[in-house]
Amino acid sequence: MGNLKNFNFNKVDAFLSSYQYYDYYLAMDGYVFPSSSGSVSGDCFVVNYDFNNSNIYSTGTTSADTIYSLTTWTGATNSGYTFNTFGLTGIDNGHITYDKTSGDTSNVSLLNALTGSTVVIPSGDTRLILNSVTGMTGAYEYPIDILSGTTGAYAKLCGGFYQGYYKLDGYGYKVLPERVEKGWVSDFWLKKSDLNCSGYTGTTLNDTYPENKGFFFYMGARAENKFWNIFEGINTGCTSGCTSSSACTGTVTTNCTIPKETEIAISGDRGYPIRLSPPPLKITDVSNQFLLYGRAGNNGSKCGTCGSVDNKLGTMTVCDTATTITVTGYTTEVTNTQNPFLIYGRASKRGHCGTCGSSSGFGDETVCSFSGFTSPLDELDKNADIIDNAIGFRIKDDGSIGYRSLKLTGSCVNNVYVSGVTVEESYSASGMVLDNQWSFVSIRFSLDESIPENKLLCAKRRKGKLMFYVDGKLKHTVYSVDEFIGKRLNEYKDKQLGVPFNISVGGGSQGLIETMTFDGQDPGDLGLNIEKNFAGTFIGDISQFKLYICDLDWGEINNNYDADKNRYI
Repeated sequence: MGNLKNFNFNKVDAFLSSYQYYDYYLAMDGYVFPSSSGSVSGDCFVVNYDFNNSNIYSTGTTSADTIYSLTTWTGATNSGYTFNTFGLTGIDNGHITYDKTSGDTSNVSLLNALTGSTVVIPSGDTRLILNSVTGMTGAYEYPIDILSGTTGAYAKLCGGFYQGYYKLDGYGYKVLPERVEKGWVSDFWLKKSDLNCSGYTGTTLNDTYPENKGFFFYMGARAENKFWNIFEGINTGCTSGCTSSSACTGTVTTNCTIPKETEIAISGDRGYPIRLSPPPLKITDVSNQFLLYGRAGNNGSKCGTCGSVDNKLGTMTVCDTATTITVTGYTTEVTNTQNPFLIYGRASKRGHCGTCGSSSGFGDETVCSFSGFTSPLDELDKNADIIDNAIGFRIKDDGSIGYRSLKLTGSCVNNVYVSGVTVEESYSASGMVLDNQWSFVSIRFSLDESIPENKLLCAKRRKGKLMFYVDGKLKHTVYSVDEFIGKRLNEYKDKQLGVPFNISVGGGSQGLIETMTFDGQDPGDLGLNIEKNFAGTFIGDISQFKLYICDLDWGEINNNYDADKNRYI
């Protein structure tokens, strides 16, 4: 017989689970306990808004229209620019103001706002600038009040939010990096409260999209490209003679503007004319006008540091500068698939035509190989620019916290790949953020792979962990999340100013719900994916917003909480 004493032990055991929530830490990233050195600063600390500091306001007072970061990124650049095409896009979120003039039945003031608005960016100012969002249709309200309490001044958000761009593609303006070496963290002091806004009237984005309520932070393209299609007004027969008694009512939603969008050509930054319709496709801004390239470095790297020289091989890296040339072309679509020559190759032994993207391995040609006659497309793919280019962070009514992003999906239909967009999101358990009390909310994105800054230009997209902390405690973790990398639109740079590379604080993004073009509001711009999934705002108060472009560990996040908590608790 065996020794029964071998089984004489307690079969019940207990241990602490580290799944998604930590009661305490024995060690984390080399820290046994939080340090006491104060808030994180230096090159890592790149954005700082404190509504109790009058230096964030444009006038030095508590004017809420424009706010400026109290700190800047050391790698920021701003060569100074004057833009005369900013009205094409800036009118849609209130960056360019427009008021319809009574009796203006031909929308002359709208035309002037779209084509006659100038934005000047002074050279050397590298602060992140955010503007309060407004609308042009009058259908929505965006209230923001700057109030004062025991915590000092704060912004009361009842449908309003702030939005701004950190890069202008093709120009020497960039105040935040597109990618980071290891991770980033954003901190917020906010108070979730519906009671404070009970006295407000008017329709907000949350009323139209209640499933988007609670967005307090957003990154990416603020809208699709409004010039993705051709629009000549709702009633194309009404192109002149607009009066109050005519078929055109003279409102901004009708087509009383003369000339039409298809007749408008703007002057680009190098003086050549750019037509608004039809939209050009396959647009590339080339920074090396003479297409001269040195030999690649001996390490096999395709890209190096901007302006670097390999001393052994004399390699000069092509740099992304403000001096570019624009190369454009037109994409075509199949309009007739008939094969007029009736020429067939050998068919696959499995059938006449293979499946989408498949190969039989016999090098066979079939009638399916004929692509058909093509014609130029007159519309852009309105979803191509926003896929993997939109991510928002949200606190729902039940107090759960999480994120939402747009990802690419697709399928083969009749041997043709058709792209689509799907929503990816994840939220914590309810009750993580409590009502009517100040909370310190931190979003931490920690990449699985660290890449030096000088190698990021050519590095592939990475995966990482997305972690949500409340009052210094981890509440929710999402694994294997794609790295967010902001990208430009597939459009002339003069027609996308301020649309990509955006940040929103206190809300998500409007999309094109308030957009205006030369013939009023294009119905084809409404109900698109940015609007459907991100048109919503945080209801409550916000006191501070900070952004770090390094991967802070738990000790540093908790340290930031300790540094300010006496002000709020």
